[in-house]
Amino acid sequence: MSASSVPPLARSSEETKAQLCLLLNVAATPGLGSLVGRCWIVGSLQLLMASAGFVLIMMWFYEFFVSMINQGVIPTSPISWLWQTGLVLFGAAWTWGLMTGLSKVRAARLRGVIRKL
Repeated sequence: MSASSVPPLARSSEETKAQLCLLLNVAATPGLGSLVGRCWIVGSLQLLMASAGFVLIMMWFYEFFVSMINQGVIPTSPISWLWQTGLVLFGAAWTWGLMTGLSKVRAARLRGVIRKL
């Protein structure tokens, strides 16, 4: 049997959907992939954390640029807790989304292996 006649690994639609959930959680918005994967509570919490982190970072940007325009120089430390807290919240939501997506992919692959047995 030649290598070209071996069929490619077939993915189940469940595994493809799990990979889409992972991609959405990591590359688009944490929580969005979890919602697509029907993890309503987890996805909502991830989306809420990511949104809160984003809003805090944007508030810091606003304060930074307003201070820069009013003072005429780059400010030393305008409300640094805003971006720090925002970064922690968004990073935690992103990590949680990554773990949720990976667990969905792993579960889908395990179900596919069990069906083949």
